[in-house]
Amino acid sequence: MTLQDFIAKENVVLNNDFDNWQDAIHFAGNLLVRSGCINQTYCEDMIKAVEEYGPYIVIMPGIALAHARPNGNVFVNQIALVSMPKGVDFGNSQNDPVHFLFAIAARTDKEHMMIFKTLASFLSVEENLKALQTATCFDDIGF
Repeated sequence: MTLQDFIAKENVVLNNDFDNWQDAIHFAGNLLVRSGCINQTYCEDMIKAVEEYGPYIVIMPGIALAHARPNGNVFVNQIALVSMPKGVDFGNSQNDPVHFLFAIAARTDKEHMMIFKTLASFLSVEENLKALQTATCFDDIGF
């Protein structure tokens, strides 16, 4: 599997800015709600996870991976991506501000790990990070 198997063009919105991390996650989650991948409960659970466990989802400078337990609220494995040029602080002193938020929806724990592994492989390639930073449209990213 490649990352393009999990990211649909309609679930990528570039160059959007938000006042706070909650609004950013809500926006990314609603992309997945509108495309029928998750329900609103999963969207809210992604926000609750950060409220409960802190900004652990900010995995590297400028990049956050929002997610939650599926609990029957995920219908299609999918990732939404929102880029935020001004950045949003999540409260992670080492890796804030976040400029790229990936909202990850997986139906099972096994699929969750598969998607994380695929995304981690993508993010570990310097050329891919540069493509994210300069992208003006979905096709520029090179999923």
